Amino acid sequence: MACMAAVLLLAPAAQARIKLATLPVRERVEVQLDNGTYTLVEEERIVPLLKSTAENGNNRIDFSWSNTQIDKNTILFRPLAIRQGGKFRAIAKADGKEEINVINVAYPPGENALVWEVYAAEACAAKVRVSYLVSNLNRSFSYRALANKDETELTFRNFIQLRNYSGEDFGTAGVWAGFGPKFLKKIQQQETIKMLLHRFEKVPVNKTFTFDWYKHGQLNPAKPLASRVLMHYELVNDEKHEMGLFPLQPGKVRIFIQDGHGGEAFLGEDIAKLTPLDDKMRLYLGESRDIVCTRIMKENKRHNVRGNLHNQEIVISYEIENFKDKACQLDIVEQINGLCREYAGDPHGDAEWEQKERTSKGIDFSYPTDKVNPVLSVKLPARPKDKAEKVKKQVFTFHLLIKNVW
Repeated sequence: MACMAAVLLLAPAAQARIKLATLPVRERVEVQLDNGTYTLVEEERIVPLLKSTAENGNNRIDFSWSNTQIDKNTILFRPLAIRQGGKFRAIAKADGKEEINVINVAYPPGENALVWEVYAAEACAAKVRVSYLVSNLNRSFSYRALANKDETELTFRNFIQLRNYSGEDFGTAGVWAGFGPKFLKKIQQQETIKMLLHRFEKVPVNKTFTFDWYKHGQLNPAKPLASRVLMHYELVNDEKHEMGLFPLQPGKVRIFIQDGHGGEAFLGEDIAKLTPLDDKMRLYLGESRDIVCTRIMKENKRHNVRGNLHNQEIVISYEIENFKDKACQLDIVEQINGLCREYAGDPHGDAEWEQKERTSKGIDFSYPTDKVNPVLSVKLPARPKDKAEKVKKQVFTFHLLIKNVW
């Protein structure tokens, strides 16, 4: 346990280290959790000091700890104020120097301790602040997302968990994550405290459906040209979307949906990535069984340029069935480098390509990561209201030319 004792007026000739049995208690503790490895702790204590004289020397402040994982190279001691009556006043100058001043610090060999030598112009009770970094006083973040029945809005709760395995009881302390609200909590050894950082209400959410052949491959042997369609909730961390107060830290997200009867249904879990302000968070919901996308290579022609240099003309057809009762959008990711390696040869870097005239007009192209991973977004109508009526396939064509392959 970290402790501090005031050892008053040791003579300069005295070499023995003296520890007092009575220790100044913490008056205030602040814990700052903005670093994932080390935690900043600041303590304020009231320390009695005697007047420094040539005969008796200076005050010596002993700070020692056992079984507490304090980084001794980070410990700082700062005199803040002097008690005068029932109040504290700022430290002033006397005879051209501060009334209280730290002269030096010593590290007793083989001990988890240090000793400050402190000058005091007059006997007083001083408020001092001791700060240090401690490990195994850690924080993690988690989230709870509740979607409304229509999956258009979320109630999004952001939690912080503090785990204290540092070897120290800190008592009642102020706790701050570096952003968001501050908490006043009792921090005991080997305990975990969960706190609600913020509750975001009515967060607009977009449910997405994504098909990526080169990432997921064949769905099953019965459908060799189909692949998985993955579902995500997508939310934006900005003020326009009822968020944007602070970056969202990495952490586990538990996802629920209102069942329409006053209850909630569990949809799944995902690990959220760090989401800065104005960035998007994507939460994985699983595979869609209601959308089937079949990718068919319609044409694959090589056009010689000169020598081994050639262009590859490719036409891909997507046959899509939407068995959902609602219209939706399907995002098709085409990895041009993978396409080039499979049908044209090694692109030796990023493939050079261009879109050609037979590409379907109903495809919207976007490039969220880079030019060689275009996302082809297509609109799908809802299935017929008559359940006996067959779902009609929607067919889209992507015509492209991969250039200068050798």
